Amino acid sequence: MKKNLAMIERVLRVVLGGTLAVWALVLFFGGAGFMWRLLYVALLLLSAELMIAGTRGYCAIYNRLGWSTAQRNTNTQV
Repeated sequence: MKKNLAMIERVLRVVLGGTLAVWALVLFFGGAGFMWRLLYVALLLLSAELMIAGTRGYCAIYNRLGWSTAQRNTNTQV
């Protein structure tokens, strides 16, 4: 797996994922109906994906789309 996320995007994903996870856990344990709890579990899964992608520096969706925010090495030696 080749890294395809820039450092700033990696940091933002980890911070956003952590914030989203805390928010979802607070809402989940705050008490709600069954459907709301399913939504909170989905938010937890999304936050986990954001944090994992940010930590690894690789996004599978970016790979499928052919995108990359990581800097490319422009120094080519001949």
